[in-house]
Amino acid sequence: MKISNLQLEWDRIKKFEYQIDDEIIGKKLTPKLKLEVQHNFLEKTNDNPYRATLLLKYNARFKEGKKIYLKMNIELEGSFIGSPKLDDTEFKKLVIQSGILNLIQITRAKVTAISANFGFIQPIYLPMIDATDLVNKKMKEVLG
Repeated sequence: MKISNLQLEWDRIKKFEYQIDDEIIGKKLTPKLKLEVQHNFLEKTNDNPYRATLLLKYNARFKEGKKIYLKMNIELEGSFIGSPKLDDTEFKKLVIQSGILNLIQITRAKVTAISANFGFIQPIYLPMIDATDLVNKKMKEVLG
């Protein structure tokens, strides 16, 4: 197995807001999710590696009928570095294909870890999602 030409340098939570109703305990709710991604590809200079940042905006609503039991807005930013051997298009593809999926998984893990400390409910497990449409849409936006 080889190491990827794309690596995550760092990630950070830029925004974390939630509102929870105590009545959520014991309820089986299907969340309504909304994800957005903003990108910033930095210009490559000389033999320096490629760099890019992605900002994942993850909005979740757990509701039953009109009653919202949990509202959560998370913004997670990640910085990616790519091998100088890559060309511009390859780097952008890697950032979009791998970067978005990695930030989704990191967001899920952070929400579980943070919510485990709430104390009065089970940790919040955000659902696994099929991000194919989001990745394809972003790929068209970035690569044309």
